[in-house]
Amino acid sequence: MDTTKTTSAQAGNRLASFRTWVVNHDDSWLFIVLYIGLAVVLSIWISLFWLVAVVAVHFGFEVVRQYDKFSDWGMVVRESLWELKLDIALVLFALVVSLYMELALGVAGLQGAARIGGAGVRGGARFAAWQRIIRGLLLSVDDAAQVARVAVGKNKKSEEEGQAPKVEITDSSWAGTWKHGDWIAIGLGVVCFLLIASTPLLTDHTYPSTFAALAAELHPFPNQ
Repeated sequence: MDTTKTTSAQAGNRLASFRTWVVNHDDSWLFIVLYIGLAVVLSIWISLFWLVAVVAVHFGFEVVRQYDKFSDWGMVVRESLWELKLDIALVLFALVVSLYMELALGVAGLQGAARIGGAGVRGGARFAAWQRIIRGLLLSVDDAAQVARVAVGKNKKSEEEGQAPKVEITDSSWAGTWKHGDWIAIGLGVVCFLLIASTPLLTDHTYPSTFAALAAELHPFPNQ
């Protein structure tokens, strides 16, 4: 009986420790390294589905953190989405990169070179290599933005003492005065959304091919 109680208590302590870690995840370098590393490696080498998956896990962590502050689930969800506004904007940015990559390389003359005569196979291989390299470089913007976001979050939280108690619904952070970073994140998200919606107007894509390209990018294992 004592052994059972001890085991149960240890499990409870581990669960409580994990929940505390989740609540304070923005202060954890383990989370930062895993979040950025998995988002970059999986999205570049497999598909953007995994970038969305990593952001979804972050959203779950944020929900747990916001639940310690607010008693209303609507407020919890809204605050969690607000905290992830840059993450969401960067997912949209990654989709824009994928949709407009062929256009960008075509303007550079690489796509045309890939279709010339007997050099077509070698050109196609070079085109695919350049596409992966440029996509990786552009998605590295995601890394820099995530590091900046985490750094800002750590500085902000370092000024707070203790854990904020759960409170009743108050004015949310998104309903208050927006800072420069808020405007940048929202602006980036809106611009990327408009670019995705305008893809058939600005590229050779049609709406069906745009949806097909997005579906391919968001497939967990596109090569299977």
